[in-house]
Amino acid sequence: MLATVPVRERGETRPAVALRWAEPSAGGAEVTAPYLLTTAVFDGSPPAVPVVPGVHTHSDGLLVWPHHGSLTLHTRDTVRRLVPGQGIWLPPGTPHDSWSDPGSVSCYTYVTSAAIPPHWTAQRPLRVRRALQEMLLHLDATPMPDDLRLRTQRVVIELLEEDPCPAIDVPVPADARIRALADDVMRDPESELSLEAWAARHALSVRTVNRAFGRDVGMSFARWRSLVRMSEATTLLAQGRPVNLVAHRCGYSTTSAFSAAFRRVTGVSPTGYLREQTVPAQSGH
Repeated sequence: MLATVPVRERGETRPAVALRWAEPSAGGAEVTAPYLLTTAVFDGSPPAVPVVPGVHTHSDGLLVWPHHGSLTLHTRDTVRRLVPGQGIWLPPGTPHDSWSDPGSVSCYTYVTSAAIPPHWTAQRPLRVRRALQEMLLHLDATPMPDDLRLRTQRVVIELLEEDPCPAIDVPVPADARIRALADDVMRDPESELSLEAWAARHALSVRTVNRAFGRDVGMSFARWRSLVRMSEATTLLAQGRPVNLVAHRCGYSTTSAFSAAFRRVTGVSPTGYLREQTVPAQSGH
């Protein structure tokens, strides 16, 4: 039941090239009848089957979720960092690209169109509890009679639920020139470079950058960069990193400044976020 899935070479955590959204590739495995879903699991070892690189789509619905570590999911307008317990549902035909942090175990559960709940017509954050993760991995690794597999798959779909503590959505500019700048910022969230310096690096004027962020993202560059840093922060916090280290990794010189910024974006303190998040303990695979 193992499926192919587009992934990047292991160890490459963030692409240094622009993603191509105009003509996404159609790739990946489809669920084989009479089954309702199938899960691809990638743990850093070389894939046994070819994978499709770059921006792509699937004819099946797709649930993207990490079992260990974290992964980054790009869609046309948004970037999300996911940690265990978090998942994103992508309806059939949604262009996307993803990659995992080193040492992570990333999972991609395809759901056949006939089994998708009628109201799942848009992207949505889903909670993937530890018990549900183990059920999906069990289905992937264990031979069983077809009737038992189908009953279990139906239960899995029924157990999927909205995530009350979803990953932070980081919107991205539509303009390819500005998106290249945004990608650079997201690759280096602790950088102290000013907007003027980032614009100069990309041969852009500050006015052009500000106009694009206001038009495409609906916020200033400074506010957007805070969102990028908080997305990184939630991932690091969920991995058990100390708050003072997370503050430094996200570009803040003091823990108090970081905590204040974190509260502005998420509505809670870093420690409060951890209490609400209740990310399951990570385990090897």
